[in-house]
Amino acid sequence: MSVSIRPRSSAQPVVDRDDVDFLSLLSAPNCRRILEGSTRAVYSAGASIARPGGAQPVFLIEHGLARAYWSVPDGRQTTVAILRQHELVGGAAVAGNPPWTFVQAITESTLTILDRQNVRALAEEEAEVAMAIATQLSRRVSDACQLVAIRSLGNIRTRIAYDLLDRASQSQTVIGRLEVTATQSQLADSIGSSREVLSRALAELRAAGTVETAPGVVRILKPQQLAAIVSTFVI
Repeated sequence: MSVSIRPRSSAQPVVDRDDVDFLSLLSAPNCRRILEGSTRAVYSAGASIARPGGAQPVFLIEHGLARAYWSVPDGRQTTVAILRQHELVGGAAVAGNPPWTFVQAITESTLTILDRQNVRALAEEEAEVAMAIATQLSRRVSDACQLVAIRSLGNIRTRIAYDLLDRASQSQTVIGRLEVTATQSQLADSIGSSREVLSRALAELRAAGTVETAPGVVRILKPQQLAAIVSTFVI
C-alpha cells in the first residue's frame, strides 16, 4: 500500500510540536519496515473503530479525527483523548496491555492498520521504534492530564470546545451527525459558567464558522477547529 513516509532526518528534533507525527520519529528503513503487512481502511463519521474485549487494532490516522472514550453500562460516556492526523493509536496494545477504551471516528477517517505482531517484533529489535511508541504513549498521558485540567482550570473557550466535542461525538452514534441538544443554561452549568458568558463564547464560535445554533441545538460544522482549541490549552 502507499503511505506517505516522513522519516526523521539527523538534524530534526525527535519531538518538535505537541501533536506527534509518528512516522517522522523513524528513519526511512524503519518506516518501511513498520508498514509491512499494513492495510488501509476508511471509517465513516461516527463509526466504531475499536471497543474493549474485541480485537485491538494498531493504526495510524492518515486523515481525519477520532476520539478514545470510556463508557459505563448505563450509557454515559466521557472522552479521554482526541486522536489526530499522523498519530499512532494502539501503542499500549503492542505491549499486550490495551486500555479499556472505545475508539470512534468523529469525521470520516482514513486509517493505516498496522500488523501488530510486526510492530511488536520491531519494537523489541529496534530501540528507535520502541522510543517512537513510548513518545506516542507519553502524548496520550499528557492528553489525559490536559483534559482533566481543561475541565477544572481551562478558560471558557477551551471548556466549551471540549464539552461540545464530547457531547456531539456521543450524539453522533445515535442521530448520525455532530449535534448537541441542550439549552444554553444546561451548557453553562456543564462547564461551570454563566449563561451570559457561555452565550458570548458560542457567538465567537459561530462567527468563526465552527458551529451554528438554533434554540436548544448546537451543530458542529468544523470539529477540527474545536479539537485545535482543546489541543492548544497549556497546562
